[in-house]
Amino acid sequence: MHLGEIMYKLRIYNLTGADKGNLNHEEKFDTKEQMDKRYNELFKVNLYSLNPTAWEKIDGEWKRLEGY
Repeated sequence: MHLGEIMYKLRIYNLTGADKGNLNHEEKFDTKEQMDKRYNELFKVNLYSLNPTAWEKIDGEWKRLEGY
């Protein structure tokens, strides 16, 4: 792993409007702890599948993390 390489990200989705459910933006983090803190700020039970999805960079590829 190279220093400064982004290893985690959250994908944030549109919650309303014509683009509801489509990707709004991504937020990237150096550590899982940073990502988890932000995820907990954004997570709302009643959003179901519109909640953010969490990803980890493994061997240069983004893999979705289960349980988020």
